[in-house]
Amino acid sequence: MERDWERLGRAFAKARTAAGLTQEQAAEQLHVSRTPVQAIERGRQPNGRAFAKVTATMRAYARLVGWTEQSPDRILDGQEPEPATQPVSAPAESPKSDLPPAVDRELRSGKTLDHAVVNLGSETDDDTRLIVVLKGAEDLSEAELDKLWQQWRRTRRHLQAIPGESDTPQGT
Repeated sequence: MERDWERLGRAFAKARTAAGLTQEQAAEQLHVSRTPVQAIERGRQPNGRAFAKVTATMRAYARLVGWTEQSPDRILDGQEPEPATQPVSAPAESPKSDLPPAVDRELRSGKTLDHAVVNLGSETDDDTRLIVVLKGAEDLSEAELDKLWQQWRRTRRHLQAIPGESDTPQGT
């Protein structure tokens, strides 16, 4: 049986509106950017393809709008969402970050695949560094993951070749 992701998206949008939340507010409470919320409500991944499975973000979204975690599966199977028996409380405040809000949300969304830290400082400055975090969709296929990993390996080699202050030729 074909799962109706657009029906699920419409149900999420209706429940979010009934809860008095904007997409931005829902995203903030879910600790993701607005993009996953928009994609869920559209019923399609940000890349335009249909979802393959119910994601952890969808289950968290279900809790946010007062449903059980199984409600997305129920809706996809043509049933109605199941109200949570426990009142849904706002998620605990996460520690405040000194990162810009958009960067903080992006770091919280998706699956962390890898990272790289490149020291850009000098002998007297070892705090200046470039930090790159590789993020991916929660439901990447093995083929997609392999392709991304190959791209990341090439990019990481370039990043690691960036000269730090001590690598810069000194004037004679």
